[in-house]
Amino acid sequence: MKAIQSKIPRGLCTGSRLTCSDNTGARFVQIVSVDKYHGVRRRQPKLGLGDMATVSVKKGTPEMRRKLEKAVVIRQRCEIRRVNGLRLTFEDNAMVITNERGEPKGTEIKGPVAREVAERFPKIGSMATIIV
Repeated sequence: MKAIQSKIPRGLCTGSRLTCSDNTGARFVQIVSVDKYHGVRRRQPKLGLGDMATVSVKKGTPEMRRKLEKAVVIRQRCEIRRVNGLRLTFEDNAMVITNERGEPKGTEIKGPVAREVAERFPKIGSMATIIV
């Protein structure tokens, strides 16, 4: 039997700048491309909660800047509706830098993490202080 999942709106485009809410040394990242995106011709790739993307570090420590990294969206401003009728929105858009398997590079995550992300990436869920 298939689990009932909420439909997550894709609220972030390529080129969007987001805060990086972990302790890897990156502060702001820009989305370069969306992983596993199969779109339509000339449509700009979008992503939402729990999606992985390739990002470029725009602000942070000199070792991290101007590098391409993989990252997962943990918060988005665009409102999502869960199956039980609850509507969820966050104050900011945020990402966590990970490796290709979805394991975070940092050792702590600042701020809340959506439950949909914690279910999809268990390592991020175990590091989170608050799961909403």
